[in-house]
Amino acid sequence: MTSNQQAGRNGAHVALVSLGSEVVRCGLGTMLRELDALDDVLASGSFDHSMELLHSGRPTLLVLNYGDEPQQAEKLASTAVGFGVRVLLMLPAATGEMLARVAAVPADGYLLEPTLTRDVLMSALSDLDSGLVPIPHPVARKLMAEVGPADPPEPEPIAAPPVHESVEQAALTDREMEALTLMVEGLSNKQIARRLGISEHGAKRHVANILAKLNCSNRTLAAAVALSRGLVRDPGPSRRARRR
Repeated sequence: MTSNQQAGRNGAHVALVSLGSEVVRCGLGTMLRELDALDDVLASGSFDHSMELLHSGRPTLLVLNYGDEPQQAEKLASTAVGFGVRVLLMLPAATGEMLARVAAVPADGYLLEPTLTRDVLMSALSDLDSGLVPIPHPVARKLMAEVGPADPPEPEPIAAPPVHESVEQAALTDREMEALTLMVEGLSNKQIARRLGISEHGAKRHVANILAKLNCSNRTLAAAVALSRGLVRDPGPSRRARRR
């Protein structure tokens, strides 16, 4: 990494909005600027120019439109990851075919163009900063469908432990079960803390314990596992979409 790239990584937070139509890029760039969560926002509809900007070391976040140029998007995402740049992949639709196409594209989170709002974008940036994987509810539901249908709807108090784990390791406390239920509804750590009447730090600790006990790398996968094992009831799309 050059000294210029190192300065970009350790200094300003700069987003690069790449590919897609000019209308989408301009709209997304405007929303990012209005959030005041970044020091600068760049935009480029050119693959070559986007690649140059990544090599310059300025961007710390790549918001990448995955649409008409999938091969270019995949190359940009791989280059970004190689430079330590986080990648938000924006999908035009949450279809099974689309998810299959992007499965091999390295990304730190996902956006869904038809449902994108300022609140959704701010939530995605907050999740990234917290080390979580932002993912739209329609996409999450598709992924959960891939995991398999849920068991009978009655929730079980304790997770069925994988073969390589002990029962003690997989058991969730009552408080963790409450937090898991709220996670499945799509609530953030801050919202979980408010609902449970605890600090945000306490909510983060519960989430971390849940991920460890369910042997999941992120909260989206944990929600999918919880539903597939019947640990919690599926709250349905209306409650899962309610994040406030």
